[in-house]
Amino acid sequence: MKKLLIITGDLATGKSTFAGLLSHRYGTSVFCKDKIKEILGDTIGFANREENLRLSRATMEIMTHIFSQIAPLGKDLILEANFRSGELKRLHKIAAENGYEVLTLVLRGHVDILYLRFMNRINNENRHSVHISGFDGFTSFNDYIEKSRCEETFGEILKISADDFSYQNDAEILAKIDGFMIESK
Repeated sequence: MKKLLIITGDLATGKSTFAGLLSHRYGTSVFCKDKIKEILGDTIGFANREENLRLSRATMEIMTHIFSQIAPLGKDLILEANFRSGELKRLHKIAAENGYEVLTLVLRGHVDILYLRFMNRINNENRHSVHISGFDGFTSFNDYIEKSRCEETFGEILKISADDFSYQNDAEILAKIDGFMIESK
């Protein structure tokens, strides 16, 4: 059976890095929201937070379109983003219409840890300007995380603690993902 692996969850949990590692592990294509948004930002540009949010929405539309075009070909795929429930519903609908099994990895962490990690990225990692947020401190970051955690997730879900990045090499977690990606084919 064809496989769609969705990686979603909190900001600053290492979703993109993990997606890349899993792509290599399974020899599967991966599309990450951040990379697509960077390309759009470099090509189209943006002048304010609202335009930046429009780039995010366009990125999600592109990712959904990519899956809708790949799905009839029967190729396994990994999609990574901080998906909202409406976006997940659309992906699951496309998956069902094309005979895909779906596993969603949901990465979560303690907000204090995530905030420090997020601020380190902004201040020390030369992040692309499309990722500079409108957060004005911990409270707005925390509010965003709490709101995003209220989004509904569908289907088979594997919840992963991302307080540190040890999950990326955790034998038990990888065995569960292997069971989905490899063993049930």
